[in-house]
Amino acid sequence: MRKILMLASVLLLVDLCSYSQTVNIGLRGGLSIPNVIAGGDNPLSKGYSSRFAGAGGVFAELDLNKTLSLRLGVEYSGQGGKRNGVQAMSTGQLISSITDGMDISDLQAMSAILAQLNLPDVFYADVKNTAKFDYLMIPLSLHAGKDVGKSWRLYVGAGPFISFLLSAKEISKGHTKLYTSSDMSKTLWDNVPEAVKPFILGVAPELAYVFDNDMEFGTADITNDLKKVNAGIQGNVGLAYQYNRHRVFLEVGGNYGFVTLQKDKSKGSNNIGSGSVMLGYAIRLGE
Repeated sequence: MRKILMLASVLLLVDLCSYSQTVNIGLRGGLSIPNVIAGGDNPLSKGYSSRFAGAGGVFAELDLNKTLSLRLGVEYSGQGGKRNGVQAMSTGQLISSITDGMDISDLQAMSAILAQLNLPDVFYADVKNTAKFDYLMIPLSLHAGKDVGKSWRLYVGAGPFISFLLSAKEISKGHTKLYTSSDMSKTLWDNVPEAVKPFILGVAPELAYVFDNDMEFGTADITNDLKKVNAGIQGNVGLAYQYNRHRVFLEVGGNYGFVTLQKDKSKGSNNIGSGSVMLGYAIRLGE
């Protein structure tokens, strides 16, 4: 489906460009200011703030009349957000990182141990965390504009977009113990029953170490945890300088995705959204 939609978009761009008297082709790029917007009460979804990313691509714009035009683009969109300080993290993801690579017998033994611990679904850690999502976005906009003087034009545009996830990473930095709550009063090791601790120390010392010591966090690839396709609305306000067939413009805009990011709601329920500042250039084909 992704390849079909991408091919259809490229073909439509080519088809628009065949209207040599009325089509502008161009490129734009600049700064994106994305955020991960929380939904629901899951603590894994909360606490994000904006970060800076890049965005840009190519487009074809069909002039419908002196006021209206239709623009179709294909562009890269940097999305994501950041969380600094004490924050909720997935216990399931932590356990997966511990058990990754174990053989069947060790994995079965570890599963039996974990079943006795009654671990919370989330733990808390004091780290700096950045979520970086890379998307290929296909926006379609209807623009309305008005000439201001001889060489300037003001316009607004809005419409839907569809986007395809290219990659997703969580980059965490810091050394911290793992806690059962945001007040950091008890570690995960404190939560383990005293009668079970000697057994874990003897059979699974790596688990005891993770639960009772400062941990160094790194980068996790979470591409497979997120939905591959998103869709939403985008728009912009622009000011263009026009000279013969050439146009240079500045646009301020944004986008919001209607589809929640996570495949599994137990790992959070977030949407993407971003503001943007773009510079661009376009040329009118034909005379």
